Amino acid sequence: MFNKLKFNFKLVIMQQKRTKLFVIPLEEDDPKKCTAEKLKRFGMVTFTNKPIGLVLNPFSPTLIKQMPEDEAIFTLKGVTAIDASWKKREEWGIKFLNNYARRLPLLIAANPINYARPHILSTVEAFAAVLYIMNDIDLAEDILRKFKWGPNFIQLNKRALETYRTATDIVLAEKQVYEKYADYFKL
Repeated sequence: MFNKLKFNFKLVIMQQKRTKLFVIPLEEDDPKKCTAEKLKRFGMVTFTNKPIGLVLNPFSPTLIKQMPEDEAIFTLKGVTAIDASWKKREEWGIKFLNNYARRLPLLIAANPINYARPHILSTVEAFAAVLYIMNDIDLAEDILRKFKWGPNFIQLNKRALETYRTATDIVLAEKQVYEKYADYFKL
């Protein structure tokens, strides 16, 4: 009885510590291929119509973890991803620029639609990247396991993710990663 109670208490604490992942769905993609929809079905994200916490936006001039307050905002409020078509990024990207907008550093997609393309990540890859960079590696791996190709994202980007995670200056870290990837990916 005591062991079961102890286990349930640990489970409650783990759920309370879990990072809050939010998605603003613009419903521009095929729902069958939408990684955000699948994460929602597994109860791993919450759909919202307004940004909460840090907002992932490829148009932001500020990198994730670049500002001193990023880790506190991430821990207290979470992170929001905009689930939209990359083909329409100019339309939605500017709309969601605010003080908490952050872009991800250079990473390579592992999803079947944009495989090996720099920066063009799916929603689950973007979340996994933020989680990994912010030291929540277990949750990053957990959300990626929901997709056959998911674990390949960390394998493909392992060195870059570790560089970003351990960096004290993420801007400099991105420059170093960019130099290593430049020839291979013709950046």
